[in-house]
Amino acid sequence: MGYHKSSSYLATLSVALGVALVPFTFVTPQIRAQQLYARITFPRTPTSSGAPRISVGGGTRSSGPSCGVSKKSPLIVLSPQNNVVTTVSAQPTMFWYVPKTQAKSAEFVVYGDGDQPVYQTTLALNGTPGVVKLSLPSTVALETNKKYDWTFALKCNPNPNHESEDEMVQAPDVMVKGSLKRTVLTSVQKTQLATAKQPLKQAEVYAKAGIWQEAISILAQLRHDHPSDRNVDVAWKDLLESVELENIANKPLVECCRAEQ
Repeated sequence: MGYHKSSSYLATLSVALGVALVPFTFVTPQIRAQQLYARITFPRTPTSSGAPRISVGGGTRSSGPSCGVSKKSPLIVLSPQNNVVTTVSAQPTMFWYVPKTQAKSAEFVVYGDGDQPVYQTTLALNGTPGVVKLSLPSTVALETNKKYDWTFALKCNPNPNHESEDEMVQAPDVMVKGSLKRTVLTSVQKTQLATAKQPLKQAEVYAKAGIWQEAISILAQLRHDHPSDRNVDVAWKDLLESVELENIANKPLVECCRAEQ
């Protein structure tokens, strides 16, 4: 009789534990994701600057897409809506989405006072579409609280197969342009960064402070180092979607370019 009571009790206890454990197994990943990840978005910025973030033709030729670039997949700079890339670095890193193109190289120029170039370089392209980056060298140091204009142009070489001199014309470049502005961290922001041990948290601090370059650079590095990390992937997409760049949020990072001094 005691055996039957004991068996009945154990059966009841097993059922109770089973009912208690099943929900725990399913909710734990969701709880952990919420604890590990906070949305990273960039503050809305005025768009009065007017400089387009997508490619514009640099010439007058209108027959067909320039450099073989499709209108559906243009050259785009990864920047806020006002096209001003804010940074705390003297040598910031820029990011562009380079689509499928016939261009073999691109030219990047940063202008200082009086439209005088303070840095100019040519990049070799390998034809693979994706998000590319370029950092200013240590020989260049942006001053704080000063705005610098820049241009990034795909160089479209003439087609050597044309026999007519009229056809041997330079195709118009495909270009995007914008501005760079170096700023300084406040004491509060420095404290927040000092206490933010995780890179995702650091990116969140920079984004909330309206400092674009450091926020996107951290996420791009994390995306490169941890391509299968869902938190990183969501954070990258959230940042780009917050500045209306959702169309390229899924584009791959491409190690395609080198500066030719």
